[in-house]
Amino acid sequence: MQPKSFSTTDIIEFYNETAWEYRFFWSEVNLHYGFYDDAHTSHREAMTNSNSVYADKLDADETDTILDIGTGRGGLPVHIAAERDADVHGIDIDPSHIRDARANARERDVAASTAFSVGTYHDIPYPDDTFDAVSGIETVCHSAQKDRVLEEIRRVLAPGGRVLLSDGYMSRTALTAPEQETVRTVLDGWAVPELAHVSEFRTELEAAGFTNVTFDDHYDRIMPSSRRQRWLSRAVTPLLKAASALGVKSDSSVNQGVTLYHQYDVLDRGLAVHGDFTAELPA
Repeated sequence: MQPKSFSTTDIIEFYNETAWEYRFFWSEVNLHYGFYDDAHTSHREAMTNSNSVYADKLDADETDTILDIGTGRGGLPVHIAAERDADVHGIDIDPSHIRDARANARERDVAASTAFSVGTYHDIPYPDDTFDAVSGIETVCHSAQKDRVLEEIRRVLAPGGRVLLSDGYMSRTALTAPEQETVRTVLDGWAVPELAHVSEFRTELEAAGFTNVTFDDHYDRIMPSSRRQRWLSRAVTPLLKAASALGVKSDSSVNQGVTLYHQYDVLDRGLAVHGDFTAELPA
């Protein structure tokens, strides 16, 4: 399966075109899968729980200065600032996301301990050795230069720094033609050029100088969230098609609706996994 090319403009347009759907059907602050467990059984609870789980994995506390790359509306950094008292920064290529992230920080009364700015993770706008930890939630998948992203993360991390990268990753090396078509439908709908294979990404982390590399598969925790997306697809896609025919919504919105349906198949059939890598820089 050949990777495709999506420009920065393509990715920004995807998020702008689907902004209303995300806000109305998903969350005002989080753009990622929720984490369900016995104590968090509703969509709202799962979304909050995902931020708590990620904060735990980062081992975030009041002594830390943390960067969130591809921060979106700032859900994770705002949570960390509010719940862990850390100093948190976020960058995103979409100016509208940065405006929303700042507003969300003000809403949670953490504007003084957060800083959001427009920037790309291919050229992170901070000096070397700035951060104690770097997170990236469902964002590195948009890059066709994932090795470059890891180089930049390594550069801005201080010695002993931690990294958490949660995303979709390929879990099989060989796919049938129909399986490739299903995966490509999902990637195109989300403006993703390709997913790194789990073993490939582990190798790239180690080649970039990271140690103590671990991977955690989120299957059990995120499948209720995935099923919710599939249900939304069935409910919303016909409306999006009608809106597109009237010129109110673009074809990318329709593709997003179709993607929400097929992402469940990709995960449930084990074509790809949703999980996170954690790693450290030597002190």
